[in-house]
This record gives sequence, C-alpha cells and structure tokens, in this order.
Amino acid sequence: MSVTTASTIGLTSRNVDPGFGALLQSEWTKLRSLRSTWIMVSLAIGLSIGFSALIALTSGLTHDSWNDDVRAAFDPVLTTNSGSLFGCILLIVLGVTAVTSEYSSRMVRTTFIVNPRRYQVFAAKAMVVGLLGLVITAISIPGMFLVSQPIFGHYGLETASVTDSATYRILIIIILTQVLNYALIPFSIAWLLRGTASAITVSLGFLWLPWMLGPILPVWVKQNVLRYLPDVAANSLSGITKADTAQYLGQTPAVMVIAIWLTGLLAAAAFVLNRRDV
Repeated sequence: MSVTTASTIGLTSRNVDPGFGALLQSEWTKLRSLRSTWIMVSLAIGLSIGFSALIALTSGLTHDSWNDDVRAAFDPVLTTNSGSLFGCILLIVLGVTAVTSEYSSRMVRTTFIVNPRRYQVFAAKAMVVGLLGLVITAISIPGMFLVSQPIFGHYGLETASVTDSATYRILIIIILTQVLNYALIPFSIAWLLRGTASAITVSLGFLWLPWMLGPILPVWVKQNVLRYLPDVAANSLSGITKADTAQYLGQTPAVMVIAIWLTGLLAAAAFVLNRRDV
C-alpha cells in the first residue's frame, strides 16, 4: 500500500509540474490582470506619439529663427525620438512593477510554492516583460516617426522616409535598445531591491543621470566612464551621440557594453533571487 501511494504521489507531482509554456502563460496572466499595466501601455504609446507631434510642430513654427548650427544639427529621424521621454519612463515603471507588485501583495510566495524552480519563473517573467516592452516600442517608435514627418514637410523642414535603409536601421536600433535598457535593466534592478520606489529611483539615476550630467563633466570622465554605460552606448548606436564626441563608442563596442550590462544584471538578479528568502 505504501509503495503504491508513494508511486501515485510521485506521478501526480510530475503530472502537475508546470512546464515553461505554462509559466509564460501564468506570468502573462498576472501582468495583464493588473489595470496599471494597460494604463502604462496606453500612456507610453499615446504620450510618446503625442509629444513627438508637439516637438515636430514646435520645430516647424520656430525653424525660421534657428541659427546655422541648429539647422545643421537638425535630424528628421532623431528629432522624432525626443518624444520617447515619457515612454521610457513608463517602460521603467513597467519593468519594475512587474516584479515589485508581487512582493508588495505577497503573491511571490505563492508563485514559488507552485513552482519552486525560481530560475524558470525569473526567465518566464523576463520574457513576458521584454515582449510587452517590444510591443510598446514597436508601435510608439514608428508612430512617432510617421506622425512627425508630415509636420516637418508642411513647414519646409527636411524629412525622411521609413523605406530608406539608414532610417530603418536607426528605428530598429532605438526599438531594441529601449526594450533592453528601459524595461529589462529596471526589471533586474527590481529583483535586487524589491521595492518599487527604490528600484525606479535607482533605474532613473543609472540610466539618465550620466546623460544629464555629461555636458558638465570632464572629458576623461566621458571617455573612461560615461561611454561604457548602457544608455550612452545605445545613443552611439543610434547616432544620437556623434562620432566626434568624447562619449562615442564604435558599433561593436557599444553592442558589447549593452550586452555585458544586461547579462550581468540579469545574472545577478537571478542569483540573488535563488539565494535569498522571499
């Protein structure tokens, strides 16, 4: 009797053990069930496109008063990306709250009771956050571009076509790097800190303070520190950071910098999750 019972328990345990596909479905269900998720998605897309249109309109209305340097610096592709400020902030919030909402509600304990393989849960949640971030940027970045170009054209400013290979390349780079830097890096930081406010604050500081303080920092800091940070490296890839500046990195080094930061933070987060009590 005891052998039969033990065998039955073992078979039942194996039968109910969720596979990775079930974990993905579970993590997606948890994320989409939050009203805040859809609010963030809607705001990220709507505010990015709307703010980009406003910047394009402002550029059109004021371009007659531009000096020669401003005219020479105008780029019809990169200027549209200025509207992604709000989208990037909301990507950070999305990446953080996907993790910290479970800690604040204590649901994380249930998650790991159902599936004690923490690495699998971590990977499934990272994939869900990354894919949702990709959907947001894949809609907002081309949307910002498409809404801005007719406005530029109406006011006689230079325009760009999405069919142009250089334009297409820049848009793809921005789409991908925003997901990696603004969704998955904050996602990793959230696992390390477990607090919503602290994780958002650290993420904003890590990603934006170098960019904000760059103009007032010494050249050696830009060359030896700033350009090896993920957001600055992404700007080199997209062309926001020009080749003649101290913060510029070549294409291959920039890709490596982003990959090292992302891989390192994800690995650190997974390690801490596996070692620390929930």
